[in-house]
Amino acid sequence: MDEKVPFFEKTLLDEDNGIYVEKWSLSGRELRIGGEWRIEKRRLYGGLSDGVDLITLDNGELSLIIVPTRGMSIWKGMYKSMFLGWNSPIKKPVHPRHINLEAKGGLGWLEGFNEMIVRCGLSNFGAPGIDVITDNMGRKKEIMLTLHGKIANIPASRVNVRVGLEPPFTLEVEGVVYERSMFGPNLKLSSIIRTVPGSNLFTIYDVIENLGGTPAEMQILYHCNYGSPILEEGSRLIAPIEKVAPRDSIAAKEIENFDVYGPPQSGFTEQVYFMKMLSDKDGNTMILLANKGMDKAVSISYSVKELPYFTLWKNTSSLEDGYVTGLEPGTSFPNVKSFERKHGRVVILKPGEKYRSGVTVSAHLGKDDVEKALSRVEAIRGGRHPEILKRPLEEFSPS
Repeated sequence: MDEKVPFFEKTLLDEDNGIYVEKWSLSGRELRIGGEWRIEKRRLYGGLSDGVDLITLDNGELSLIIVPTRGMSIWKGMYKSMFLGWNSPIKKPVHPRHINLEAKGGLGWLEGFNEMIVRCGLSNFGAPGIDVITDNMGRKKEIMLTLHGKIANIPASRVNVRVGLEPPFTLEVEGVVYERSMFGPNLKLSSIIRTVPGSNLFTIYDVIENLGGTPAEMQILYHCNYGSPILEEGSRLIAPIEKVAPRDSIAAKEIENFDVYGPPQSGFTEQVYFMKMLSDKDGNTMILLANKGMDKAVSISYSVKELPYFTLWKNTSSLEDGYVTGLEPGTSFPNVKSFERKHGRVVILKPGEKYRSGVTVSAHLGKDDVEKALSRVEAIRGGRHPEILKRPLEEFSPS
């Protein structure tokens, strides 16, 4: 938030200073500014959700449920009458204490996966696999890197809420999450989730800092997930694609229909496509997921300078098993880290260096609104056609 604009601020969690607020709320009516917005903090009790903190950020038209306990993920949202997110077999947020990331050969992350937006990283993301590190005794050692890293299962250490007291009355939830270890990474994620009253969009602003005294590897991917009502048979990905390649032979079989979705199908095997996007003169791009009728859509805008690689995950399984697609801009592709390192796609942060990234997510309801979003995508595309590769590309995929 612009420091020149006066604002209201409330600290809901501060580990260092012993501050913890279990229940709190604030609204536009109470502050007498900005209309029908509200921000509410609560804690869940019972089952695997026991101890999970939730923050509802509602700008009057668009509402989000943020989960500080799970790395500042966004569980789900609603824009007017349109649900944002997906229906996972995991129905409630799972406290990280119940997640064993090494379970099922490194796939334990999936036991808590139900968010609309979840970060993958920070020291690694992608498929589980063996990596080689130098340990504290100077020896080369093999270790298991688990699926999509740790950040989604680390509780925030500090959470603040800020409200601008002058137009446009900006609403912000800020969280700080640390991924750190003795003889390991020492990374700090500072995240701001921002919207304004009456808007159809929100933005995630992230800063990742290496607090260690030696260079550190860093990877981040925004796993943005959507199901019904936006995802249905005939839904489409509309994007200014420069190049697309299937991850493996399974995806290759459907490369001609990579941007079109089928109905829920029991036993469906996931299809993954790796892409590079075109951008405007400032390096920004925008991708759109629209339903068959082109009257419901979600778009994601971001900088290809910050997030140069894009992954499309299609998992049109049965409704009971999680009918969902993932739109995933990242610093690399979600392969094993050793493969991404080999191809120069792992970021190296010097001591004290910061990396900035983020996404803006917009909801579109009604044919006119979807058409306006589509025109922005087409403007970036500029009449250019994507290079569609029918087999996995050696540079993109180990398959």
